[in-house]
Amino acid sequence: MKSSENIFTPHEKPRISPFLLVALIVILFTLTFGAACSNAWITEHGAGRGGYVLPPNLIKDGISFAGSKVPVERPGVHERIVEQLNYLLMDRRASVTEWFNRFVAYGPILTSALKKNNVPVDLVYLSILLSELDPNHKTRSGGIGWWALGPSREGSTKNIVPWVSTTEWDDRRDPEISTYIAAQFFQTLRKREPKYDWLLIVSTFLDGSDKISPILKKSPGFSYWDIITPPSSDLLIPRLIALKIILQNRNFYCVNITQDKPLTFDDLGRIKLSKDLPLSLVAKWTGAVPRNIWRLNTGVDIMAGVLPKTEKRSPDGYPLRTPLGTGAKVKKLLENEGCIAK
Repeated sequence: MKSSENIFTPHEKPRISPFLLVALIVILFTLTFGAACSNAWITEHGAGRGGYVLPPNLIKDGISFAGSKVPVERPGVHERIVEQLNYLLMDRRASVTEWFNRFVAYGPILTSALKKNNVPVDLVYLSILLSELDPNHKTRSGGIGWWALGPSREGSTKNIVPWVSTTEWDDRRDPEISTYIAAQFFQTLRKREPKYDWLLIVSTFLDGSDKISPILKKSPGFSYWDIITPPSSDLLIPRLIALKIILQNRNFYCVNITQDKPLTFDDLGRIKLSKDLPLSLVAKWTGAVPRNIWRLNTGVDIMAGVLPKTEKRSPDGYPLRTPLGTGAKVKKLLENEGCIAK
């Protein structure tokens, strides 16, 4: 073979191995990601072990949660928060990104309901951890929905703030109603223990006053960060704060959110219906798909697929949300179809 002879046929071109192509993409991503997030990561003892750290400005300026200063300058507090920070960013990064996308969509509904009930908006992070912002979320203890409402250490939460739960509808799955229920429960605990700050209120919500009150009686004058609380409180409160830090410093930790705007809709309020209203019919009226109508009305059971007619358990009817700009049309059609109860 002559040295100048081309080993490829005229129509054949050199091909890159798919494995090599994937390797190159991974290397490029790693280099880009590593360069962007290098300030958020430290390596310990030169042994290749390391983890994420707090943003320098946060250590300098401090951070508060629900109106309480978090003493991150204290080594023990710093360590607990950083431990949860690394758990979320290393073990649950994909989940955290998904939670934040859901938060962009539903966060304004949740935080607005907290504000209306005079509860600090920072408590919305508790909803993220309790339910992953999944309206159909169920806990092992029987909690359901955005705030995992159900049996609690205080007895049934329902005994404090009643809710409606049927085969077609559950208040705990509706973002606004469930947040109202949770907020009323928080306020009940706060009235019962006026000296507690919100961190201790959350502790009581998680573990019950029968566990938290005796601890505080034995340690009067000490804050949450000074006492030993039951496992739920001891773990979740530093995780709440870590979650807030990540969300407020997404660029520092290279956490990318793809959901770019919140859900927009017309709120028709509670509608008194004379018969069940299929969400598929609302979708047909508005030119949407049933799935998107349900996303606006998550209190509806997905298996039933209907907004229930008015009955004794909910004499004022159930709330209805429709795609932005369609509310007046839907209300008129409901009247024309004889769906509105007299």
